[in-house]
Amino acid sequence: MEFQIPDMSCGGCANAITRAVTGLDPEAKLDVDVAVKIVKVASTLPPERVIEVIEAAGFHPSLKR
Repeated sequence: MEFQIPDMSCGGCANAITRAVTGLDPEAKLDVDVAVKIVKVASTLPPERVIEVIEAAGFHPSLKR
C-alpha cells in the first residue's frame, strides 16, 4: 500500500512514521521517499490501521489508489 503524507518533511518525520508502523507490525517493510512525500508499506495490517497509527504519530496520510 502507498500513502501520500504531505506533512512529512524530513528524515526525522520518516523515522517517526517508520517507528509507528513497525511498533504495531514489527515485520512491516517501509520504503520512504521524503522528497515526494510518499511512504510504501508492505504489511499484513489493513490500510485503515496503518493510517490510524501514522495519524497517531502526528501526520496526515492519505491512501493512494
